[in-house]
Amino acid sequence: MYKWRPPQYGEPTENHVKVWAVKVGNLPIFFVRKKIKEAIKFIQKQDGFIAFYPMYPEGTLCLFKTENDAKGARNMMRFYGIEVYGEIIEVYVNKRCVDGE
Repeated sequence: MYKWRPPQYGEPTENHVKVWAVKVGNLPIFFVRKKIKEAIKFIQKQDGFIAFYPMYPEGTLCLFKTENDAKGARNMMRFYGIEVYGEIIEVYVNKRCVDGE
């Protein structure tokens, strides 16, 4: 079974692939309000969405397959009223994560 590893910065290894991340606020695990549930569902429906990666207390990374997917999702999130922080960044994750394993 594949164990999730955090995204890496810098140079990838042979088992890693480049993905793009948009940073949003901390997404609570417990006591999720209706508005936050709707925002999570909205983000998950965006083209190229891979996964959420929490980085408490800094926020949560929303990982996307391509830079264009990340840009489009960031613009849609802003339009929907979801606060987006910083710029889109590239990170590296295990290939198995992107393949859906």
